[in-house]
Amino acid sequence: MARQFFVGGNFKMYNVHHLRILCSAIGNGTIKSIQDIIQNLNDAKLDPDTEVVISPPAIYLLVAREHLRKGIEVAAQNVFDKPNGAFTGEISAEQLKDSGIGWTLTGHSERRVILGEEDKVSGFAFEESGERFIASKTKAALDGGLGVILCIGETLEQRESKKTIEVVTNQLQAVAEQTKDWSKIVIAYEPV
Repeated sequence: MARQFFVGGNFKMYNVHHLRILCSAIGNGTIKSIQDIIQNLNDAKLDPDTEVVISPPAIYLLVAREHLRKGIEVAAQNVFDKPNGAFTGEISAEQLKDSGIGWTLTGHSERRVILGEEDKVSGFAFEESGERFIASKTKAALDGGLGVILCIGETLEQRESKKTIEVVTNQLQAVAEQTKDWSKIVIAYEPV
């Protein structure tokens, strides 16, 4: 059976001033701008055969969930790979589920490139244990009952070196080693 069409929107950390400069559009870095985007979605005639998920910054997850109409879902932009513990600033799958958030992103290019999140994170305990970080986060989210928008993609340098297939295959393989059921995974190809 084919998967239902899926449309996801990932908000950035821009404020209204930055977005006016960048693209003369409404911002998504304030409660008011989030509420405006949500109102537009709530008023829109959406295809009932298309799953729609928005992913605002963590601080606005509950605002989004509270104000969105039924049928539009909310995704966190990150989830941690442990169910609980002393992990300041992280969010667990259980916490997201408890808040009515049904989806999360894993492997986003900005987290891979800027924050150094990879399938193996050097300098962290994950490396010594042999765990693959993004794959581990994906598994934790699925085990916690969340859907996952798994972001994959290569950098410009990798693309120009003709390594696209190798890079995305490795990213998918890391998840495949830990996850057998892909029914709650949506793959988002986003080259950097």
